[in-house]
Amino acid sequence: MIELLVAVLVMGIGVLGISALQMVSLQNNRGALSRAEAVQLAYDMMDRIRANPAGTPPGSTYGGVDLGDGPPNAANCNNQVCSQGQMVAFDQAVWKCSLGNYHDDGVCQGLRGAGVLAPEDEQPGLTNGDGSIVVDANGVITVTVQWSESGNQVRSVTINSQG
Repeated sequence: MIELLVAVLVMGIGVLGISALQMVSLQNNRGALSRAEAVQLAYDMMDRIRANPAGTPPGSTYGGVDLGDGPPNAANCNNQVCSQGQMVAFDQAVWKCSLGNYHDDGVCQGLRGAGVLAPEDEQPGLTNGDGSIVVDANGVITVTVQWSESGNQVRSVTINSQG
């Protein structure tokens, strides 16, 4: 009888250990997914800048977007021909709305209603996702995406490119 109780105790400890490993694995997978999405969003903005290299140095008109800045008001450049300046505002608005922190913003709701962005339940973005764009005097473009993970740990991804 004692051997049976010891065997049950050993099995119970083993099952708890496996459960803990599974939980850590799920958290790490969720973190990897968030990092992959952040990298994709950062490169999306960099590609938008390369497609519309407005300003001197190239891409400089995209700079000046800080963490905490909401999406700018922008014309829907999917439905009309836009100037370079209008395209900059449109790209910044679409990007900020895709990051995840500005779902309730009127600009984002307007872009969703116009079909520019996927519905919020299909494209939720990152938890507290936000971003910044800095262009220095040498034309180096720095795009940063920031978000929160479990335990409110703030994470970020930064990419640099010559404009």
